[in-house]
Amino acid sequence: MMSSRSLKGANRIAGHLMVLVWDVLGLAAISACLLTAMATPALAYVDPSVMTYTIQALAAVAVALSAVLGVAFRRTRKALVRLLRIDEGAGRVAEPAVSRIDPASKPAADAAAREALASVGASARGASARRPAGLPWRRRIVLALLACVFLALTMFVVAPLELVAGSSDSLLFGVKQVWQVVVVAGLAIAAVSGLAISAIRGRVFDVVIAIAVALGVGAYVQVLFMNSSLPVADGNLVDWTQFASITGISLLVWAAIVIVLVALAVKRPRVGRAAAAALSAALIVVQVAGVVDIVSKAASEPESITITEKGLFDVSGKKNVVCFVLDMTDTADAKKAYADNPNMLDGLDGFTWYQNSTGSMIPTRYGIPSLLTGVRPQKGEDAADFLSSMYSDSHFLDDVAAQGYTTDIYSDSADWIDGWREYLGQHAENFESNSDVARSALDWQGTLRILYQCALYRDMPWIAKPFFWFYTDQLNQGMVSSEGASSPDTTPYAIDDPAYFQKLKESGLTVNGENASFRFIHLEGTHYPFIMDAEGNRVAESNDWESQMVGAFKIVRTYLGELKRLGLYDSTTVVITADHGTWYLTPDDLDGVSTPIIFVKPAQSAEADSVPCQISQQPASHYDLQATMLKGMGASQDVLDHYGEFNQAIEDRSDSADRLRYYLMTTSNGKLDTSWREYEISGDSQDFANWRLDGNEWIITDEDAERIWH
Repeated sequence: MMSSRSLKGANRIAGHLMVLVWDVLGLAAISACLLTAMATPALAYVDPSVMTYTIQALAAVAVALSAVLGVAFRRTRKALVRLLRIDEGAGRVAEPAVSRIDPASKPAADAAAREALASVGASARGASARRPAGLPWRRRIVLALLACVFLALTMFVVAPLELVAGSSDSLLFGVKQVWQVVVVAGLAIAAVSGLAISAIRGRVFDVVIAIAVALGVGAYVQVLFMNSSLPVADGNLVDWTQFASITGISLLVWAAIVIVLVALAVKRPRVGRAAAAALSAALIVVQVAGVVDIVSKAASEPESITITEKGLFDVSGKKNVVCFVLDMTDTADAKKAYADNPNMLDGLDGFTWYQNSTGSMIPTRYGIPSLLTGVRPQKGEDAADFLSSMYSDSHFLDDVAAQGYTTDIYSDSADWIDGWREYLGQHAENFESNSDVARSALDWQGTLRILYQCALYRDMPWIAKPFFWFYTDQLNQGMVSSEGASSPDTTPYAIDDPAYFQKLKESGLTVNGENASFRFIHLEGTHYPFIMDAEGNRVAESNDWESQMVGAFKIVRTYLGELKRLGLYDSTTVVITADHGTWYLTPDDLDGVSTPIIFVKPAQSAEADSVPCQISQQPASHYDLQATMLKGMGASQDVLDHYGEFNQAIEDRSDSADRLRYYLMTTSNGKLDTSWREYEISGDSQDFANWRLDGNEWIITDEDAERIWH
């Protein structure tokens, strides 16, 4: 049993620790108030003169609130010190009072001082002898390894594998390629940290163990109960001030977990150790079972395929059809950027810009498959049935092959819909086994670095999430070796416009001398995050969408310049479009237009290709593009008739201004898609008065989502 003196010492340590925790929480609360005065992403235009006064007012409120919190903090701290009976001056060394002595009294004073020092030394030796022995190293290493394995497993194994498993459709590599790297690294982290902690002795050891277990429990609770409102990692800037309530709640929950476990370790060490060991062991067993399940499912799935860079910078010496898809590049935005940057379209000779355009489906997960298939859901058709048969019901790539063209698809968004492996694997030339590509292109250090960032974003309390925020493209970019694979055939294609542009400038285009070729190249375009300037250079993330759009057109113009250099421009049909226009998560109907850009240059004479880019108000639709590209490949009218009312190339159409076109918007509850609603557009698509819901709607249930998404 602990002596009364030891118990008092433990209580004193616990009291000081609780005051320290209170100090930290007070500092965090005041800092959080002051942070509200800092800049946050602008969500709308506000007049600068008004904004200046607004900022001053907000700053004044933040400072005043901090002052109030400071006073409250000081008073409650004093109350806490009194309640715990803590003497903050105890243990401080104070200079003794100075007094003058008579020289004759010096020997007696020296003797008294020596006697006092000897008494203090004896007391110290006695206290040391009475101090209970600490845990032996064997017990410390077992407890340290339990705590560290639990923490490492939670944050650095389970979190990364669950993230990869849940996002396999949009990632270059899946669980099958990364699980061994993740597990080995997690075990190494646990072993090294466990050995380091086991070298600590005494009460500090118990406190460190309690903190390690508290972090693991906090992360576990965070994921289970406090992550439901996490913003989508789509690259858009996040206004974190919208999550103030959950940030405060998570901070309190984490603080409570840490305080309870640390206080238990200090006041009741044996109970604290037992609790730490029991929690660690139980949650290790639960999470290991989850890891085994994730890995087993991945191992039982058929080998996936990776879209590679094979043929990305090759063109046929015969005929070519090239389709550039600049993600989320809207017609209205393009008109504004062009007005501000008149040279944006320089070099697009022979093109026609169809500004009266409409899309097909939105967002990217539907827009890209729609462009690659040309199929539409029929009235009354089940949404899940349509998606599961979207590729298998299409004959677009079959028609491409029938014209003698080879196909290469460069996108990370062609695989959202069921059946993509069979459809694209049978028709495209640039697909390889995931495992084969991973052996030469997977960067294990970069993979761990980006996966740990994502894991901490998921597992940490809300107040820390902004520091680990990420977007999906960063995962793909981080997994691929910066050195690149030994060959384009085994280099995964990752959407990264500045990197693509750099390679294009370095290598240019080369003639492969083989069959005629069809290239479908999906670029970042004007999709956030905005990390590219007007010259195509990588820059720090900003709100400058316009420069990124101008830079995307510069990339396309450089590609076209290479076709001209090779003498292949006139014989090449080029389409420049977007998978969709502007888009945002909403459960409601549209409140404005959303139209993708459509530029077309047919294979034509040198004279026609010398005319600067023209602008047309001819009604155009995404669904016109399959016939447009097939005509450029030489398909007969019989082939084009397969596409029903969209059986003419866009340059051959002569529709009236009120031509009916159809567009499917996607509604969302903020996390999952809930339906498609069909709009009928008649007249100028840039005038929202010409848009109306036609009553056709396809409901997407949660069960449908489970059945559709891999």
